[in-house]
Formats: sequence, C-alpha cells, structure tokens
Amino acid sequence: MNKADNNIVLAKPSGITLEQHNKDVVKESLSICQVLPASLSKYSKMVGKNLTNLLCASAEWHDEGKKHNKWQTACWKDYQNYKVWKTKNPEGNFLKYSKECHDEAGENLRKNNFRHEMESLRIVVPQGDLFMSQKVAIAAHHSKLGHRYEDKWEACEAYRSIWIEFRRTSSSITHKKDFSLLCSAHIEYDAIRGLLQLADHRASAKEETENISCLEPFSYTFPYTQKRGVQIIVEDNWKKDLLLLRAPTGAGKTDAALLWASKQIKAQRADRLIFAMPTRFTANAISVNVSKELGQTGLYHSSAWSAISDRVKNNEISLSDALNQHKMARCLLSPITVCTIDHLLMSLTMTREDHHLISYNLANSCVVIDEADFYDDFTLANIQYLLKVLHEWKVPVLIMSASLPDSSLSLYQNTGYKIDSILEDSHDVNNIRKRFEIKDIIDYNEFKDIDPLINKCFERGNGILYMNTVDSAIALYKHICNDKKRTKEEIDNIHLYHSRFAEPDKLKKEEKIIKALGKKAWDEGTAKGIVIMTQIGEMSINISSEIMISELCPIDRMIQRTGRLCRFSDNIGMLYILTPYRNKTIYPAPYGTLEKNCWKPSKAFLMTKDVLQLKSYSSDDMTILLNDVYKENFEFSSEAKSNVRELEKMFEYNWLICPRDVSDEDDVESKEWRSRNIVYQDDVFVCPPPTHQFRNYSEFLEYKLLYAISLPEYLVIKGKTKLNRIDSGYEVKIGKNSIIRLNVVRAGFYDDQKGLDLTSDEEDNFL
Repeated sequence: MNKADNNIVLAKPSGITLEQHNKDVVKESLSICQVLPASLSKYSKMVGKNLTNLLCASAEWHDEGKKHNKWQTACWKDYQNYKVWKTKNPEGNFLKYSKECHDEAGENLRKNNFRHEMESLRIVVPQGDLFMSQKVAIAAHHSKLGHRYEDKWEACEAYRSIWIEFRRTSSSITHKKDFSLLCSAHIEYDAIRGLLQLADHRASAKEETENISCLEPFSYTFPYTQKRGVQIIVEDNWKKDLLLLRAPTGAGKTDAALLWASKQIKAQRADRLIFAMPTRFTANAISVNVSKELGQTGLYHSSAWSAISDRVKNNEISLSDALNQHKMARCLLSPITVCTIDHLLMSLTMTREDHHLISYNLANSCVVIDEADFYDDFTLANIQYLLKVLHEWKVPVLIMSASLPDSSLSLYQNTGYKIDSILEDSHDVNNIRKRFEIKDIIDYNEFKDIDPLINKCFERGNGILYMNTVDSAIALYKHICNDKKRTKEEIDNIHLYHSRFAEPDKLKKEEKIIKALGKKAWDEGTAKGIVIMTQIGEMSINISSEIMISELCPIDRMIQRTGRLCRFSDNIGMLYILTPYRNKTIYPAPYGTLEKNCWKPSKAFLMTKDVLQLKSYSSDDMTILLNDVYKENFEFSSEAKSNVRELEKMFEYNWLICPRDVSDEDDVESKEWRSRNIVYQDDVFVCPPPTHQFRNYSEFLEYKLLYAISLPEYLVIKGKTKLNRIDSGYEVKIGKNSIIRLNVVRAGFYDDQKGLDLTSDEEDNFL
C-alpha cells in the first residue's frame, strides 16, 4: 500500500483498510446477535425496533470519521513506521510491534488528538438516517461520551451541537422521573452502545490474529436419573418471574438453579445465567463446582484474577485465554458467570463505560441470588433496588438460602415482582431428620475453659471450630499449637482459615481443608483433621465433621454453620455452643454495635441465646427458630435508605453520559454510595514487592492481587502505631511518573499457617 493510492483509506496503522474493518465489525455484529436470541426478542418487544439492523447500521458508520485527511495523514505515518519494523521482523504482526515499540506504535495518531468518532457523527447527523441510540453508540465506542471529555466535544461548532443534543436527550429522560421509562431507555441505548463496542473490539482482535473466546450458548443437562425435592419445585414453578427458595445445605440447590436456568433460556426468557454470591469466597466455591460439570464458567470479583493466573502458572490455560475469560466474565458474557452481588450493583452506577454493556447483559440473563440472607441492611436495600430494575427489565430471578426467614417476604414483595410465599420441600424426609444435637452451652472467658471440648475433637479425629472474630481464631490456633501435650502429627492436622490470608495461601488452605474433611475424604474413610474458621467458612467451603464447637451467633448464621455437621451422612452431629465473655460481660463481636469501647449485642444474638436448648434439631426445627428470632418485618436504617438513594441517582443521571468521576474497575463504592456498610478499607501487603519499579499499573495490579490483604483502615492504623507490625513507607514507582507508598507487614507477623497476626488484648480488633 502507498499513500499515493488515493482509493485506499486506512482504518488502523496495521494497514487494514476502512472498508475491510467495517465489513469485519458488521460480520462480528451479526455473529453476536446469532447467540443472543432472547436479547433480540426482548429488544423488539420493549423498544419496538430490530436490534440486529440497528447494530449493523451503526457498525457501518462508526469509523466514517477516519476518512478525514487529518486522521489519514497521521495513520499513514504510523503505518509506514510499522512497515519499517516489519521488514526486520517479517513474522511479526502489529500486536507484537505494539508491545516491542509501545511509544512508537500509533504515536502520530496519539499526538494528532483527532477524535474520529466525533467526526463520524458530524458526517452522519445531517443525513438523518440514524436513531439517537445509534448516534450514542458511535459517540461512545471509544469511551469518550462523558463529561470528562466535554472540552473535546466543545472543540468545534459541529461537535458542540451534537454534544448539546446528547445532553438534552439525557435530561429529557432523567427529569421526567419515570422509572419505567428510564429502565426502557437503558435497554434501548445500552444494547447498541455495548454491543457495538464488543463487536469492534472482537473484530479488531481477530484482525490482529489475537485469540478471542467464542460466544458460546448456555447448555445444561440434568446429570441424575431422579430429581430431588427442591429441583422438582423449581421445575414446577419456573414460569414465575421471581422464586424464593429455602432449602438446607446439601439439598441440591446448585443443580436446582441450573435446571431452573435451563428452562428460562430454552423459553428465550434469557440468554445467560448469573450466579450472584455474597462473598468472593462463596463465588470461588460455586464457580469450581459448576465448572467441573459444565466447563466454561466465568468468575469475576476483585481477586478473581488471582485464581485465574494460578491456572496460567500451572500451564492449565494460556495467558491470552485467561485474559479473555476474565474480560468475558466481567462483562457477563460467559454462558454462566459467577460473581459477587457487588459487581451487579456497581454496574447500575454507570460510572464506567463498560457498565453499559454489563448492565445490558444483566438485563438479558436469568439471575440466581444465592445465600440472600448474608447481607447487611445497606446491601439488602441495594438489592431491593436492583430487583426493581430487574423487574422492569423482565429478568427471571431465583433467590435461594438455607436461612431465609418468613419475614423477609415483604422485602421482596416491594420490588414489583408478584410473590406470595417462600417455597420449600415440605415432603423431604431430610428436613425432619435430626441432623445434630446440642450437647452443651458453655459460658467461657479463656481458651483453657474449653480444653476438654478440644480434647473431644482430637479423640474423635475430626472437628470444626467456629470463632466469631479473626483474632479469636488466630488466638485459639496458637493456644492449641502451644499445648505441649499435642504431638507434631496432631498440630499438623490443625487448619486455620480466615480472611487475612493472601490469595495464593488462601487457595492452598482451601485445598488442604477439603482434602482433610471434604466429601471425597469421608467417602474414602480418610477424613481427619480439625479446622478453625470464621464467617468465611460458613458457606464457601464444602466440608463436614462429626463434632462442632461454635461461638454463639445469630440463628441464621448458626444454621449455615451446622450445615457442616455430618453433611455427608445420616449420622447425628454433636454441637457445643460457646458464649464468649470478657470481663464478666458477654462479648458478641461482630454481632452488635460498638459503643464507647463496649460491645452491645444485637437483638438476634440475644434471642438466639434464649431459644437454643440442649436437644436434637432437624432442618425444620431450625427454620422454626429462625422465624421466631426474625419474626418482625425487616426495616432499613435511615443510613441504608440514604445510601440507596445515591444509587438511584447514579442510575438516573448517568444513564447516557458517563460522569466526571469514574470508578476503578473493581470498586464497590463511589464517593457517595457503598454496596455494603463496611468501614473504609486499605491494602496491606504481606511481603515487600520484588522491585521498586513496576512498568505499568497492570503489572502492579497482578502483584497486588497476589499479596495484598484488605483491612479496615482503623486496624491498619493500629497495626502501624500500637502494634508496630505494619510499615507504611515502602515506596514504589508505577510507570514513569506515579509514586505510591505501600503498607507492608513486618517480618514475623505473617505466615501461610496463621495469616496476618494482629492479635492483641484489646477488644476492638474484631474483623
């Protein structure tokens, strides 16, 4: 190719022509639409237009502005530089060139600072052939439709008039305060906006011979010859828009959810399945279980890349495949995506350009919200708003939990969905079978008070010990390990599991614990070991023991814990409950409020203490207690109400134009809004980085995901000052200019057995 060839119009410095690139994007648009039949149908019903036609037309026009002489001149210069490199590297492509010669590749286009998408609109708008949703898609396909780029839109009169039109369109919906209209506008605009970006990125990647994940359809075949009670229930009720399902642990809820989803997708009520979990740990666990059966399952949360990168290091998957899977999961494009509820909530803020694609894919999925009771009132208020949005988007929803009280029904009835009851299998004999016996309820001040119970675990050869705080769990572990009566073999069979482990060590812990007390170990008769856990082990890890020692906690949490007693057998487990005291005062942390350095127990904590008796319990028995403790209808705090109003505002005001303040990729909060009612968190690194210089933020992020632990800010401060276990002056450079200071744990206060040890005698160190 030669610049003198006036008929040749380049699309990229790689030499691909505009004509070819447009054809590739249209082809990719058609390919995407073919695997999204439910999306096409819903768009037609809600918007009254043909999504495929709108998307393909947008694809044909999206790069029209690249014909401008200013853009072509710069592109040709970059293309010539690439050709020079190519003569020396005949086997290389533009992707390799970009990596090797980052500053040079595309340099002229960057310096040129010519926004071709704005020019595309200048050309297209006078023709009047495109709908506003298509114009928005063209404007946004390089993430420049935002208030941060207002100066670029104001650069010339033609662009300014288009910008004014966008602002006017945005205000016309926002100011009407019509929730149904707003949700419909999201569907109409986000569809073309998000899918055009997707088609453009995928086409460009294929042009550079990059490895791109296939957009596969959801597929599931029920693997058993006979269906269990909960599975029959969801099959009989799958046409209902919202199902509330209560079932004990081990009842087959995961396969019930997959069976339910298969019905939704077959009926073209959805294209994808989303599992929304309460924590990263529960997300990891369900992702592993599902992927073993179904293959391509996406996992996305703040530390998901750590688990994926481990597979890369173990040569189980290539780096490019791993990156693609990670991106697919983030955008909810995998046939099944497992994520935290926070990811779905954050997408409603519209504080990043990709939130438009994420929310559109959410609108065309069926959603399972698992362990729905495991949230504070901030999150529950946010979930209620999310459900109001999903109802408008006609999204089928299945909500499941082993500890869902009857009183929670009103929470979900106030979302637009029609629902009159919580479904459960009343005929399951497992629900009436006695699953465990409370052998004793003991008040204790010191660990030596419970040494006889710990001895019972060693005599039995297995046991699970639940402590309410990380500090208590670490202190108990040290107490047992320091007992001179214990043999090395006994100490080697003690496993500590809590949230203050770095991700690689946490994964190793999970593997060891499952190997010790998981189903395979029990089936093979090799189960052996004692596990000390906090709340993260209530749902996220599939293990069992014959004996359990648990600190007192609210009844819903106790139901989750006791689900790990004789989980894989019909035996009756033994439960010992410890009521913690400090200075002759009950110590309920974290189940209460901290007032003047003194913990005040929650109502649920005290009521649970009153209702538990020395007797045997079935699942049905525990449900009765659950409803006794939580018999009052749930009411949100004023703080939760105020917080969710901020989410509502962002969904309203950011629906078309991205705000100035853009969130980071894995944020779960903005300046005004939080997904959960948690104190501000800060990162603490368990070891110094191997270098003081990171090439870019991505390289630093990989290090952070592997070696950082998120802690409440007050605890970080305490670790620095009172405990003198954290240093804050470790300086690193990211890229050429950015310098940040890291909090790094001092030697001796972190290891892969105990995790980060911040134990002290003070009563406020509880998280």
